[in-house]
Parts: sequence; structure tokens; C-alpha cells
Amino acid sequence: LALAGSLGVRDRVHTVPRTGEDGTHPHDPRFLASADLGLVCARRTSQRELTLPDECAAYLRAGLPLVVGEVRTAREHVAAHGAGVVFDPEETGSLAEAVREATASLGVLMRRITEPVREELSWGHQAAGLLDLYREITGHEPVPTPVSEPVPEPETADRKPETATLDAAAAATSEAVPSPAAPRGWAKLSSTPVRLGLGPANYAGQLASFARAVCDARPDVSAEVFTATSSDSFGYPSDVLLDNRRLNRLDVQLDQVRRVLGGYTHLLADAFRPVLGTLNGNHIAGDLPALRRAGIKVALLAHGSEVRHPLRHMEQHPHSLFHDAPEGLTEALVKKAERNRDVAEQSGLPLFATTPDLLDDLPPWAVWAPLVIDVNAWACDRPVLRRRRPVVLHAPSKRWTKGTERVLPVLQDLHERGAIDFRLAEGVPWPRMRDMVRDADIVVDQFAVGSYGTFGCEGMAAGKPVVAFLSEAVAKAVGSEVPVVNTTAEELRPALESLLDDREEAARLGTAAADFARAHHDGRRTAQVLNRFLSS
Repeated sequence: LALAGSLGVRDRVHTVPRTGEDGTHPHDPRFLASADLGLVCARRTSQRELTLPDECAAYLRAGLPLVVGEVRTAREHVAAHGAGVVFDPEETGSLAEAVREATASLGVLMRRITEPVREELSWGHQAAGLLDLYREITGHEPVPTPVSEPVPEPETADRKPETATLDAAAAATSEAVPSPAAPRGWAKLSSTPVRLGLGPANYAGQLASFARAVCDARPDVSAEVFTATSSDSFGYPSDVLLDNRRLNRLDVQLDQVRRVLGGYTHLLADAFRPVLGTLNGNHIAGDLPALRRAGIKVALLAHGSEVRHPLRHMEQHPHSLFHDAPEGLTEALVKKAERNRDVAEQSGLPLFATTPDLLDDLPPWAVWAPLVIDVNAWACDRPVLRRRRPVVLHAPSKRWTKGTERVLPVLQDLHERGAIDFRLAEGVPWPRMRDMVRDADIVVDQFAVGSYGTFGCEGMAAGKPVVAFLSEAVAKAVGSEVPVVNTTAEELRPALESLLDDREEAARLGTAAADFARAHHDGRRTAQVLNRFLSS
């Protein structure tokens, strides 16, 4: 700058401020686009050799051809796209020549900055690659770090705070935040006659799916999903994330009081967990008096182990999952199931269960609200059982809950004999699991519960023959025959061999399964089931 001043050209040298005059980031394309060339005086360092300088991406996004020091990554990018000129960073004359060359061919260079070039360097494109890497390394769907945000006042509950920067300092004092996970797909909470809150467990993203289904069916409903998260959460769509570790903090609890009591007309509370943090204890029962006084209509939603009674289940099913439960867990689940049933009976609240077998463990007025999946997202027109070695997929979330150890010997033996190509998927993130299901010929679900779950629904939606153990209660609740190969772990081998021997019949079963998934699990039936509660 001093040299420019001494030469009388200081007014022609523009430095980029930390923040533009209009408050924008200095790399905002609108700020940069008024220039002709983007100059990057990169020297040869190990970092510069391996990474494209940030300025290169910023300039190209603004449509500026590059004049860039000759470091490997920048040189390769210019060679690949032709949108710039490279110079020797150690030679002043080389820089001057590069600027003259770029200025002379400015129009040609600008035309080479195509939309695909810009998109490749966008944060959205780069983030997708990073998220795939995180999924591969951890086996989990990334969960956004919560940051502190104010809770909207009741009269402005239709507004959501903007997603904030996710930094470690903010995370240290976080409470609740909007979730930037997957697109929500449900009507944003607003001044509709029915303002539905759903939370806090959101197991397998089912509350998010319920919110979509209800809002699709009823224009008078808007919804907000709030989810209590932990380090091993899968990052399912949600409006608000609550850190499990901070639910005992008074400020978090009061924020939830304002959010729930001041914002909702109806509340679907799942897994019998509290909805006001731990202000009134660790159970929904403690929150019910406040919810009643606020005039909020509450319904309870059961998912599984919180109401499935282990002793009854073991009596009815010789190969119950509870025979294989970790030490001490069965006793704890007995206490939980009995308490939850008592609360359900004493409260008399509307009660729903996501799987039909759970109706045996609930009061007689409980209703099956079918699991909801995006049927179109799982649909697949790939023919099944056309390969010599059909792909058989089994994906246990926890082995003991699926009876995995009982069926692995059969599946591995058939694989080693060349009869099937067996694939065991554990800890696989949702996007990759969908690809694996679509590529499979047969989906092997569970043999220890007595009902099909989310994985079984997804397999059916993909048009795959699904093999699982179903109890009599399932067919009774569904009201029609479930197109699943119903077998036990002991009979799995002949069941699979039957599918392999009659491949046309197996393909017909897959088609029937896809029709069944669309009829029962695309959300329409669930929305109908919830209608009476939402209309009250």
C-alpha cells in the first residue's frame, strides 16, 4: 500500500475489509463481482500444494478469472477448466505477464466459468462430500451441534430463528436450536386452528414422518417436531434439537415451557418421556398436570421397549428377544413397561402404537398408528432374484433385538455354499442403507419381536420379499394378510430355499409387499388414525 501511494495509484488498489460496507462477508460474490480478475499470490507451501486456496473458490463463484501462483492444486484446477492463468510466485515479471495475458483473453476466460464449475466449489457441494466422509467413518448420520437461540414468543410461533453458525464456543452453552438436518416437509408452525407439537424421542424419525403425513392430509394443521438428542443420535429431521445433557437446566426447561405451553394446541408425546425437560421429573406423567392446565390436548405414542412387557413376551414367544437381553436389562424394562401402562390407564389419554404387536401390552383403547416411510424414496423397479446368487440383506440395529445370532449360521452357510450373496449391514447410515435395500433380492428382518419394523417397511416399499417372524396379533391389527414370509429362526433355511426355488412367486410377493407398504405405510392411514385426536 505504501508503494502504491508513492507511485500515485493508491486509489486503484482496493483491500478487502473483514466485513463489507453492507455487512456482507468479504468473499460474498456480490462484493467481488465488480472486479475483472481474481489474484491469488499463493506461495509453495505444503498446505497450498494440497488444497485449493479459498480465494480461488470465492473468485470463481463471483465469475472472476484467476491469476494464481503456481502451486499444484491451483495449477491442476486451471488446467482442468481453463478459467485462469498461472504464474511463478517467485518472479514479479511472471505475475505481470500473467495479468496481461488474462486481461487480453478476459471474455474467453469468463465463459469458461460455467455453472458446474461454480457448483463444484459451493459450500453445499463440498458439505455433501464431508457428510459422506463422516458417515463412513462414524457409521452415524451427523447431528448438528446445538447453539443458543431464543425461543419465539407464542404470538410469533410461526417464525423460526435462523440457523446459526455451529461453533464449539456456542455449543458449550447450548440449549435448543432449529435443526438444519434434512428438509422437514411439514407445514411450519403458524396460526392454524391445530398447532401440533411432536416430541421428544423421534425414534427412527417417526415423529417427523407423522408430521409430514398429518400436514399433507389436513391444511388446518401446522406442526413442530422437537427432539432430545445425544451423541449417537442419527440426525433425523426436526425443528428443534434439545441436548439430553442439558434437560436438567432451568433455562432449558423454561424455554420448553414457553415453547410447548405457549405454542401448541395439541401434543403427541412419544416414548413416555417428559416434554418440559426434567422440570417435573423424568417421565411424561410429571408434565401432564401443567399440560392439562394449559388446555393442550395430549396423546401418547408408544414405539416398543418402553411398553413391551418382557415377561409376557417371553411367555408367548419361546424365542423372545428378552431371552437374549443384556444382563439386568429385562428387569429394568419390566418396571418401565408396568409404569407406562399404569400411566396410560390412569390418564385415559388417546394412545397410539407404531407397531401392531404393542397393542397386546396397552389398554384396550390403544390404536395402531402405522409406521410412516417415504414410499417413493424407497421404491425400486429393479427386478428381484434374477441373479444366480441373489443378494440377501440383514440389518440389525442391535443383534439381540433381531435374533441375529440365531440366523447368522444359516445365512453364512448358504453364502459359503454359493446359494446366496449374504450381506450384513450394521451401523450403516440411512442413505447407504437405502442403496443396499434397493440392491437386495431378499430382506431378512427379525425373528425375536413378532412384528415387522421400519426396516421391514422399507424392504417392502422397495418391492423385496421380506422374511420375518410375525405374531398372530399383527394380522389381527392390520386387518389383512401381511405379504411377509412369516417364519421362525429355526425354519429360516427352508423358507429361503423356497424363495430361491420359486423365483417367480418370490417376485410376485415383492410386488404385493410394495403395494402393501403404499396402502398402509405412506402416511395416509396414519393421518386417518390421528384424525379423531386432532379434531378434539
